[in-house]
Amino acid sequence: MSALWRAADERSWFRALCLTARRCGFDHTLFAVIPRPGMRYADVYLHSNHASSWRETYDERAFVRIDPTVIHCLRQTAPLIWSSAAFTETRQKEMYEEARRHGLATGVSLPIHGPKQEVGMLSFACGDQSRRELESSVRRHLPFLALLRDVAFDTGQRFLSRHAETLIPKLTPREYECLKWTAQGKSTWEIAKIFGCSEATVNFHMANIRTKFGVSSRSAAAVKATRMGLIDPY
Repeated sequence: MSALWRAADERSWFRALCLTARRCGFDHTLFAVIPRPGMRYADVYLHSNHASSWRETYDERAFVRIDPTVIHCLRQTAPLIWSSAAFTETRQKEMYEEARRHGLATGVSLPIHGPKQEVGMLSFACGDQSRRELESSVRRHLPFLALLRDVAFDTGQRFLSRHAETLIPKLTPREYECLKWTAQGKSTWEIAKIFGCSEATVNFHMANIRTKFGVSSRSAAAVKATRMGLIDPY
């Protein structure tokens, strides 16, 4: 795992992660993290060595919404050892057959839950293998895989932070103040009095804020900003 610490850039970091996984018998590696609460699946920081055709199919068919490994990792902290039995619903079975054709038949997914409410997963997969063989392999390597998950998350922070910065709306000082007062329950009239400006000026700032956050109301913008850690409403 020392190669993860020594990696000079993102590409060499993920390559080291994949090589380490291969030593444990896994051909495919996926590292995915949603960096802040309130961000969309589309905002995920993701690296995998899966076939590009599988990634395209996965995204086009919105498999992320029914993927049992994703559902598990969002809600649980224990690793999930998975094979065909984990895919029970009709669309999940269709997804599994597509995945199997791309060499993703069995695997283990380890949830990631970070200190800044990051959520994600480190997932390892391989081709057709009996569940008994997989469970035996995972039991043998699980302590190492759990440590690898933690090291990967720790060493990947510089790349994850850089990714998150591109997604967080950039607010002007006055927009930030408007949002902070909104989160504390102040009305447009009250904010205008605090700033010594007109209500039209406050509304102008709030319109910009709504656009930057992609929401239709100031309260939604305040909630989203709070969940992202941009403002503290208290």
